Amino acid sequence: MSLFSNQPPLSVDSVWAHFVDTGDKKVVCKHCGSALSKVKGSGTSHLRRHFLTSCNSIGDEERANMLTTQGDDWFDLSTFKFDPELTCGLLTLFFIDAELPFSVTESRFFEPAMRSLRPEYRSVGRQTVREDCVAVFKAGCRVALAELQELDSRVSFTSDIWTSSANLGYLCLTAHWIDKGFQFQKRIIAFKKIPYPHSGQAVADLVEKIWTDWKLDDKIFAITLDNSSVNDLAVKHLESRLSEKMFFGASHMHMRCSAHILNLIAQEGMELIHTTLENIRELLRHIGSSGSRLQVLNSILDELNLSPKKGLALDCPTRWNSTLLMIKEALVLIGALKRYVNDQGSIEGPSPEEWNNAEDMATFLEPFLDATKIFSSVRKPSSHTYIKELWTIRRLLLPENHKDSAILRELAVRMQKKFDKYWENPNLILTLSTIFDPRYKLIFLAFCFKKAYGEGSEANARLDYVRDWLKKYYEEYEKACMDQDSGVGSSQGERQISQKRKLDEEFAQFKSENLDLHSTMSELEKYMQEKPIDTDEENFNILQYWKQTCGLYPTLAKMARDFLSVQASSVASESAFSTAGRLTDHLRTSMNSETIECLVCSKDWFGPKEEAFDLNKYLPLIRRSDQ
Repeated sequence: MSLFSNQPPLSVDSVWAHFVDTGDKKVVCKHCGSALSKVKGSGTSHLRRHFLTSCNSIGDEERANMLTTQGDDWFDLSTFKFDPELTCGLLTLFFIDAELPFSVTESRFFEPAMRSLRPEYRSVGRQTVREDCVAVFKAGCRVALAELQELDSRVSFTSDIWTSSANLGYLCLTAHWIDKGFQFQKRIIAFKKIPYPHSGQAVADLVEKIWTDWKLDDKIFAITLDNSSVNDLAVKHLESRLSEKMFFGASHMHMRCSAHILNLIAQEGMELIHTTLENIRELLRHIGSSGSRLQVLNSILDELNLSPKKGLALDCPTRWNSTLLMIKEALVLIGALKRYVNDQGSIEGPSPEEWNNAEDMATFLEPFLDATKIFSSVRKPSSHTYIKELWTIRRLLLPENHKDSAILRELAVRMQKKFDKYWENPNLILTLSTIFDPRYKLIFLAFCFKKAYGEGSEANARLDYVRDWLKKYYEEYEKACMDQDSGVGSSQGERQISQKRKLDEEFAQFKSENLDLHSTMSELEKYMQEKPIDTDEENFNILQYWKQTCGLYPTLAKMARDFLSVQASSVASESAFSTAGRLTDHLRTSMNSETIECLVCSKDWFGPKEEAFDLNKYLPLIRRSDQ
């Protein structure tokens, strides 16, 4: 649609309703008989233009009637009525989602543009836009708070600290839970300025205040934090304060960010080929910094039948995965890069041995990249994959697997030391999460322990340790479920609603128990005796499994909701930093911390852009009559 088009666009399906495909790369207008081209990839813009402006066989009144009946998924044009409140609300959501400065409304062209769409529209100033954004945030808080208060499971968290361009520290706290429908949920519930210095005490005080404000201090299950001494101290403070409200005195609440640990291990290995990496980095920087040099490289790529490059991406040396991606791109271009060095003579590139080292390193680190991607998932469970990914890395680091490469053997030895420092004793909660994957259960842990420690007593001792803790947690949950069923701590009305909701689940459990009237096995024993399922690993939906079996294993299903909500990394909170960085760039450094929190949290609550747009989802946020 042209910027100055005076007609609304038609959907693709609507356009084709007015044309006949003749099959010879032509389409014919049903109204005037004009033939227009139909070329794959050319789109339908020319068809729209013909229908909206060029077709002489359609009168203005007929064209207007056709357009009126088009409508779309959000508005029915045949019954449309201008709603100023809805328009202002949607503009507010637009400002939040697009991260626009509030001063956009004060542009001399903004109000005329809006009034050209609807003359009744009256623009507002930046302060009003800010207040409307805050109102959306507060409405979102009420919706999220109500949802969390109704939750009958526990909540896991991720947190990290970010420093703005103005050197102000902000703490981001993200909540993760699995709802009654076994859907994975994620919300950034706070993005607050943290006082300097960022001590363990300061972190603990702020996190505890957020939990109290959100009435979550009795629903906490675990928190995943970056690997720093400040966070270690913060956790100690939180454990002492929450010991009476959490299982086993909150002794298992702390998860160390697995993605950060992988970064430390990979960086340890990359130090071994530091010179190689620097030579590759310098070669790419040399070519990419000059348009004429890049043109020379593209000429070589053209001769080698490779795609030209608009630029060459350099890595961020503190992020090993970006270094790996730089190496992989250089290896794709290796023939052209070698020829460039030989032809130009203006720079000395990596030696043949260094190129070989880079190739070995890229292959060696690929499993690390795969594990990082899995641990960094924020829209689905990842805790049940923890042991499998760890044991893949552990196996990779065995020196005997690299007998043919001296550099890889040395690499494995160095990285193994760092691995053992953090993962010699895997996190208990994440280890237990593996058992809730019906493909693995306890037998997978037995397999892993024997692979790592042999058939001796250590493997058995580790397995017994996990089994004992699984039983302890099961007994705690079983007791909690019995208390809930008996109505402890709830009103008579709540007990009646709870009992009605659970009727089908209890009947399913009754049926399973009475298949064998002599059976005295617990849920846990039955689950463990059941053979692990054999299914396609990529397509397996672990939450769907527990949704389907919650009637058979109600206590275990409740455990699964808590254990599978735990995050293996703190990436969910880190992802908010890019949004905050754009909001507080050098042109908007005066924005106060409350407004920053409002914009960061609200945008996160909108969900990913990949989700289908549903206007009804956002109406409770912008209808002031509902607030």
